Amino acid sequence: MFKTMSTKDIQKDGPAKVLLYAHHGWGKTYQCRYFQKRYGKGIIISGEAGLKSVEDVDIDYLPFSSWNGKHDPEEGVFSFRGIVSMLQSDEFKKAGYKWIAIDSLTEMSERLVEQLEGEWKEKGKTADFQMWGEYNRLMLGSLKWIRDLPYHVYVSALAKEEKDANDVTQYWVLVKGQAVSKHVPALFDHVFCGVRTTEKTEGGRPKVKRYVVTDEVSGWHGKARDPLNRLKPYEEVDDITELLERMANGKEQSDE
Repeated sequence: MFKTMSTKDIQKDGPAKVLLYAHHGWGKTYQCRYFQKRYGKGIIISGEAGLKSVEDVDIDYLPFSSWNGKHDPEEGVFSFRGIVSMLQSDEFKKAGYKWIAIDSLTEMSERLVEQLEGEWKEKGKTADFQMWGEYNRLMLGSLKWIRDLPYHVYVSALAKEEKDANDVTQYWVLVKGQAVSKHVPALFDHVFCGVRTTEKTEGGRPKVKRYVVTDEVSGWHGKARDPLNRLKPYEEVDDITELLERMANGKEQSDE
């Protein structure tokens, strides 16, 4: 039997898979407030020390301090691999979560390198091509697994600056390993870049504005799977769920 499927039947309101990268202080962790408000119950897998921006919101979280080190939930000590095992449990599946956040990919990368360097040191070896190959495999494999979970998936990361061959500044995801940094954006439906500017008001007081870059603009490498072009390359918003909803609901971009 020959039977095909139609692209028109693809679920347009399915779970969003989004990466946001930006410099310190843009509001990456703060996005979890918006995810909770718009989508309901969620959980943060946190490698960051700073959850202060969401401390007044009741959001579940699990903090990891290693990649595959000590993991004892009773003591409040978690490893990233231990948390991954928890996400596969029946208890987690029945908990009613609508979204998962990884905050942040930068810390996740650091913990994995620490793990591998420790293992290589035990073998009397230093970091080599083989170690970085294993890093690439584990990092990208873990991200793919998380991305494919049946929830909205939000991953944050810091941004790094690099000069290209033409001495133009490029902004990339800050993770260990050049190959992973360039490959990570391909794993997500949407890659948003957070940009912050400071302007002076008429009274001389500074005013901070936040933008989201959704395309290849000014050295930032954003993208949005937005065939109807609902988003502008620069969006003056600080809530990325607003952009996700605009695409999901078919609202056209304004010309303002």
